[in-house]
Amino acid sequence: MNQALNIIKNETLTYNQQVLQLAGQGESTLNVLNIDEETKPLLEKNIICTMFEGNAPYRPRYVIPDYEKLMKEGCKFLGLDVPNDIWEATNNLLIFYKHVPSITSYPVYLGNIDELLEPFVKDEEEAYKAIKLYLKHIDRTLTDSFVHANIGPRDTKAGRLILKAMRELQCAVPNLTVKYDKDLTSKEFIALCAQTALSTAKPSFANHKMDVVDFKTEKYALASCYNGFLIGGG
Repeated sequence: MNQALNIIKNETLTYNQQVLQLAGQGESTLNVLNIDEETKPLLEKNIICTMFEGNAPYRPRYVIPDYEKLMKEGCKFLGLDVPNDIWEATNNLLIFYKHVPSITSYPVYLGNIDELLEPFVKDEEEAYKAIKLYLKHIDRTLTDSFVHANIGPRDTKAGRLILKAMRELQCAVPNLTVKYDKDLTSKEFIALCAQTALSTAKPSFANHKMDVVDFKTEKYALASCYNGFLIGGG
């Protein structure tokens, strides 16, 4: 009870953060993992860490949705049609992010966002406004440093607009990784990535050529704290 009260009184937490911590406190009262008596003292002394994920973890740590499928087919469950322009594309993504199950309550992977948005970049001025609002929305609502997006390896108009918006907004979230391949990534694009990284501490740089060999496909994601996954898995 005291811990719940401390959460409610904590003025450094937003309302949503309080709700999440209170839910975690409720979950921590359960005992469903059948932890043996020899192990319990190690947990109490933090010799073994549960990563603050609760005593009854009912959602995975890492879910890697196939956002390309969302763009091509929409989502019947959420009533999202196939997007026709940059506003519908960014709106569909923002809605979908709120429904990705995660131990953090936030999606750890937002997609290869330049490739997802590139087909909808018709008027660059309009696309830039939409992308900037999209990134600002993410920063203000998905307030967790594990929220991660990818760009690259190919030079795209959407990728350049994303980098420009990152430099202007100086947002902490999302984290960002560029997939770099010297045979696919233009020198101009990687220079923009470096310029943005010096200004905002992102993107990080991934060896795309090596990752494709390791994953045996280009459909892979770098998410959370730079972990690699197959898209459509976790």
